[in-house]
Amino acid sequence: MDRKRELRTEILKTRSALGPAEVARASAAVTRRVLDLPAFRESRALLAYVDVRNEVRTGALIRAALAGGKRVAVPVTDRERRELTPALIGIYPEGLTPGAYGIPEPRNYEEIPLGELDCILIPGVAYDYQGYRLGFGGGYYDRFLPRVRHHAVLIGLAYDFQVCRTVYPEPHDQPVHFVVTERRILCLATGAPGWKGGWRRGGKMG
Repeated sequence: MDRKRELRTEILKTRSALGPAEVARASAAVTRRVLDLPAFRESRALLAYVDVRNEVRTGALIRAALAGGKRVAVPVTDRERRELTPALIGIYPEGLTPGAYGIPEPRNYEEIPLGELDCILIPGVAYDYQGYRLGFGGGYYDRFLPRVRHHAVLIGLAYDFQVCRTVYPEPHDQPVHFVVTERRILCLATGAPGWKGGWRRGGKMG
């Protein structure tokens, strides 16, 4: 779809222009907000993407989860089957080497059962106010997320400029429960696993 391609190109151009200090400052703010989320604090098994190419950094969150005794996995990408596998890690970033698309991943790993994952930190090119995500075009997360949707809280991490009016979602797209930026938390799904009430759909936290 031309509109999705145009939006992807525009957002990625803006993201690639960020300097290291901007990435570090915004990522630190996102990290603080995620650490305050009950969905993250109370999770026992976390899947977190490993950031590349100016994505919101996840290293501090991965280290905090490991230090807190959570089981932590990172995605391993199978390009032939176009699938993601959640691979357990015990330290970070030691033991990770560039894999598919240059994204660091473990070479030898134990796969965590999908049913054990209760929190997933998700990358994206853009998100809209309904929680729909514009990805990178490979469809990996589109195929993965329906398999965990009903028992894991889905948290999209983004810079605030990546939140758009619409990302032109399609019927197969899976919305996330929260989008966290350096400026706000968008609480988008009262049906999230472990939901305790108190926030309305579409509510915003500063």
